[in-house]
Amino acid sequence: MLAVQDIAADDVEEQAASDQFAAPHLVLFVSSTGDLEEAVVAADTRKVFTRASDVYDAIIALVASYYVADFSFPKVYCNILSIFQQFLVGEAYSGERAANCITFLKKNSHLL
Repeated sequence: MLAVQDIAADDVEEQAASDQFAAPHLVLFVSSTGDLEEAVVAADTRKVFTRASDVYDAIIALVASYYVADFSFPKVYCNILSIFQQFLVGEAYSGERAANCITFLKKNSHLL
């Protein structure tokens, strides 16, 4: 996830750019007061401008992009995104995760 503060509207396209074959990631644009102004899911040279009103909504949009497209989470984000998927979507991630992540999810499954 990338957070950019105080950027001109004309520069949003450039800051949200992604490389070809890049995995979906979240680019957040925040005001100097910390308010979310724009949230973009960027992947494979494409951008999805969300209507997220806060970071929570932006994370839901990111998880949804992986879920709908049936992408595997990048290894570096796999644990946290699989936790988000389980709690936001209600379906366990079937890819590889760390043992601590699996234990955490089992211990907290009652929160679903």
